[in-house]
Amino acid sequence: MTEIKTQRNKVDYITTAIVYPNSRIHVGWAWECLGADWLVRSLRLLGRETFFATGMDEHSINVQKAAENSGQTPKAYCDRMALDIEKVLRQMGLSYDRFIRTSDPDHEWVVSTLVQKAFDQGDIYQAKYEGLYCEGCEAYYTEKDLKDGLCPAHGKAPRWISEENYFFRLSKYQDRLLQLFKDRPDFLQPEYRRAEVVNFIQAGLKDFSVSRSTFTWGVPLPFDPKQVVYVWFDALINYLTAAGLEFKLKDPQSSQAQVFDARWPARVHIIGKDISRFHCVYWPAMLMALDLPLPEKVFAHGYITIKGDRMSKSSGNVVAPDEVMALSGPDPFRYYLLAENQFSQDGNFTWESLILKNNSDLANDWGNLVNRSINMARKYFPEQSLTLPERLTHSSEVRASFEALAQELTAAVEKVDPAAYASACSSRSRLLNLYIDRMKPWALAKQGTPESQTELHEVIFTLLEGIRWLATVWMSILPFGMPEVFKQLGLTPPLEQGAIQGLTWGRVEFVPSEPKPIYPRIERVTVENTESG
Repeated sequence: MTEIKTQRNKVDYITTAIVYPNSRIHVGWAWECLGADWLVRSLRLLGRETFFATGMDEHSINVQKAAENSGQTPKAYCDRMALDIEKVLRQMGLSYDRFIRTSDPDHEWVVSTLVQKAFDQGDIYQAKYEGLYCEGCEAYYTEKDLKDGLCPAHGKAPRWISEENYFFRLSKYQDRLLQLFKDRPDFLQPEYRRAEVVNFIQAGLKDFSVSRSTFTWGVPLPFDPKQVVYVWFDALINYLTAAGLEFKLKDPQSSQAQVFDARWPARVHIIGKDISRFHCVYWPAMLMALDLPLPEKVFAHGYITIKGDRMSKSSGNVVAPDEVMALSGPDPFRYYLLAENQFSQDGNFTWESLILKNNSDLANDWGNLVNRSINMARKYFPEQSLTLPERLTHSSEVRASFEALAQELTAAVEKVDPAAYASACSSRSRLLNLYIDRMKPWALAKQGTPESQTELHEVIFTLLEGIRWLATVWMSILPFGMPEVFKQLGLTPPLEQGAIQGLTWGRVEFVPSEPKPIYPRIERVTVENTESG
């Protein structure tokens, strides 16, 4: 029996699900991508080496139909969609290391090799399939899975299909899957999603189809080229390909094979809750059959809704990320999705709440803090650098709060909770604003005594130092605006890797430059124009 390895690798490998390119991406998948990007950037700030993969799931009947409707071959259609998707991901600031496509040559080779291995050892066999199939999900359903006879995800009736396919012996791994959830109860997070998957396994697993003979867009089965590998068996293997399995399979002793060993198993697969079954039942069973370690964790986030309805391509109630960023810019978009919504629950998108979140948190609370602190530094200490005062009388409480910040941020990262991370940062921003109100630096400046000047120096330095710390930790959520904060502080932005570990209170010299608004207010008339146009 294959041992399930759980040791922490040298590299934290983070993935998103790969997206169908049958239409443009929407804010729902953007939320997943931004959650993964936040996690990756935060891990880097905490000193971890990372590898981040996202990409496109191309080999499906839905993509083939979309290509036919556009008058293109599937490959030409996917090439065009890949350019569009990557453009939007770059606009959002995604710091991925590999954008994998299931039509990539190395992926097709890995899929073909692993399918052959599973077939040779008897885990894949030929049989006739008859049953209900939802083309939207690319999944088979039983009558009990349906809701009033309709697919629970798409609200459409699946169709009855009958064809000769090849099947994976999922039922063979039922006991081992149950043992997995017993031994590793945190394998699927958040915890409350675990019961549904365990109940599904306990109800009895049926072998699932790994091939289709009714369309040709896909990886041909090496032992039966008239059929192509079914989308989920193909798609899930992308995580192995992106990590570099091709080199491991071709030359296990090579240095490139060691790169795969450093990355795999993945630290977290970040996915939507609707595909938990595929990632927590099918995927671990496939890895068990292939004698490969299982990922450390699968995190299933909720849906983004609009007025209570799930945002989805099939329902048509979608908003594209670049539509939002044309209004707000990338940082406010990132902040709104990550800070306003609980990643483990269903989230919500409205233009009204986006504008409110930007104006209250970024423009007012954080932006005003930066602006007025730098203005006071330049006004009260013109053409003078600011360093840590020799004598501190009142700022120890502020310093202690900031020095406890790393522990809170680490806890949020471990829980994959970007909202908690943002809350910890925002609480320090509010602390600094309250500090200004309490210390009244304008009153200290007016007194004009040596004692008040010393105290004023401490106030201004404490504000600038707190802003420096916040600009550092905000980089995982607000990567576009934070370099400008450092510029206005008169500092060079730190390298992302280990930046939080490198924070030490008071070891810098500030020479602030003229402040400029980093996050302007969004006017409501702009939102109305966007919604109408």
